[in-house]
Amino acid sequence: GRGAGATPGGRGRGGGGRGFMNFGERKDPPHKGEKEVPEGAPDCLAGLTFVISGTLDSLEREEAGDLIKRYGGRVTGSISKKTSYLLADEDIGGVKSNKAKDLGVPFLTEDGLFDMIRKSKPAKAPVNKHEGNSNSEKLQKSQTKSSPVKAERRAVDQVGTMGKSTPSKSNKESNSTNNQKVKVVDRGSLQWTEKYRPKVPNDIVGNQSMVKQLHDWLKSWEDQFLHSGQKGKGKKQVDGGAKKAVLLSGPPGIGKTTTAKVVSQMLGLQAIEVNASDSRGKADSKIEKGVGGSTSNSIKELISNATLNYSDNRTKKPKAVLIMDEVDGMSAGDRGGVADLIASIKISKIPIVCICNDRYSQKLKSLVNYCLLLNFRKPTKQQMGKRLMEIARKEGIQAQENAMEELAERVHGDIRMALNHLQYMSLSQSVVKYDDIRLRLNSSSKDEDISPFTAVDKLFGFNGGRLRMDERIDLSMSDPDLVPLIIQENYINYRPSAVGKDDSGVKRMNYLARAAESIADGDIVNVQIRRYRQWQLSQAACLASSIVPAALMHGNREVLEAGERNFNRFGGWLGKYSTTNKNKRLLEDVHSHILASQQANLDREALRLDYLTLLLRQLTGPLKTMPK
Repeated sequence: GRGAGATPGGRGRGGGGRGFMNFGERKDPPHKGEKEVPEGAPDCLAGLTFVISGTLDSLEREEAGDLIKRYGGRVTGSISKKTSYLLADEDIGGVKSNKAKDLGVPFLTEDGLFDMIRKSKPAKAPVNKHEGNSNSEKLQKSQTKSSPVKAERRAVDQVGTMGKSTPSKSNKESNSTNNQKVKVVDRGSLQWTEKYRPKVPNDIVGNQSMVKQLHDWLKSWEDQFLHSGQKGKGKKQVDGGAKKAVLLSGPPGIGKTTTAKVVSQMLGLQAIEVNASDSRGKADSKIEKGVGGSTSNSIKELISNATLNYSDNRTKKPKAVLIMDEVDGMSAGDRGGVADLIASIKISKIPIVCICNDRYSQKLKSLVNYCLLLNFRKPTKQQMGKRLMEIARKEGIQAQENAMEELAERVHGDIRMALNHLQYMSLSQSVVKYDDIRLRLNSSSKDEDISPFTAVDKLFGFNGGRLRMDERIDLSMSDPDLVPLIIQENYINYRPSAVGKDDSGVKRMNYLARAAESIADGDIVNVQIRRYRQWQLSQAACLASSIVPAALMHGNREVLEAGERNFNRFGGWLGKYSTTNKNKRLLEDVHSHILASQQANLDREALRLDYLTLLLRQLTGPLKTMPK
């Protein structure tokens, strides 16, 4: 299933770096679309784990993966002891094949998979025919024994009783279906996002380490800042545990606000939430009329007046914690904005929990110095799938585990969005299958807003070789100007995972040469786009400038110089281009002054090559010899 240019040890199509490098050389399945895809019993592949390798006979790898998931199977990218079958139409001799032989994992062809699905479907038992024959024989015997009139009456009576019994059976079925529909629809009017909101920290899906850090910070806040006297006052806090505020960051829908509320409730604190819908401007400098119903004045009074936050027993913890949600969404209407929030943190007598989606926003550049930074990550699809299965069981929905994991993957870890989709689907169906999720979210999957650095990290990462072509294009086109520059700046630092053992470094140099050649081709295409407005070449430029170099070089990043930090650098071309333009402007100024003096008539090239060296000597020489 590999192309002619593929080397031994490469991966199958869409697998590792080599599989994608020879993407253009690979052939389609030899009998693509010629075989009929079988139908089997639901969940006939449940409990089985498959790994797909090489090119199959009639199905694309994505189609084979969808077929396996449709019938309850699981598809992974690497061989392990839990793997049930390696799906491959030929022994391609790659990493997966060798590991499967070592672990004793059986091979399965595409036809074998089809047979497995086909045999699971129960055959139609020819019971009705025998029953019909026996009934007709009995009727004939009775007709021969009795008179024709009696036989005719019996036949009429038999038809009448059959007619009576049939509607009763259908009525029972309709009644049962109606009851089922009532059970499915009658689930209450409360939204599932509120109904299944976590009540204790263990209910939160993923990010348990962040939950514990927030719990420890809130628990020790009083001892650090209220019972320590004047310790550290007026000095810049360096220790992360000594920050008076905390900043929770991460994509929407993963439980940041819920975590803050649940942990506060667990510690006996009253959570006061202020979000983007509230006016969060600067408080009045003189509050003569009291808080006056102003949110800003209320907050300022709350955080600065210690007596409002304690009960009669002063040994107890503070009763309030302020949750500032969506701090990266502070607009021009919020007078004072982040600067006033920082001032409030400095004088606060209560803990302040700030929440944002983008921690690297320019608005928060100064705020991060005053906060303990807790970065929430998206939960894995396995974690989300397990939680969604629990909710589906409680709501009386029969859901496939694969379907819930596919839902988690399609919403990019947003469990709030996943629950909304699941609740909407429950209104019309009580069984949710893998195909139902694909059909619903095929055209309405959640858009993911990612930064150029995140896109480059994904393209160069170890799993970069497993990305589909459309995923690579989406990552590359997330910022078609900056992503190619960052790739060009950093591709030389990566050791390709497809190289394997390469003591001499010749293979790596080979890959570097091919990546550099592809980047040069991308520059040629970009000239056509920018100069001649050939925008239809955008995907070709994306392929040559970003996708091919990343597919060649994805793997482990290395440091080439002593003292260099091991992360992707910003593109240096922009700085060099800016310096070049500055030098051109200076050269134009010198050229115009010389022409205005009427002492010489020369062009810029002659000025740069013949005169600048002499001018430099004449201008800097006296500075070296003359006294200060």
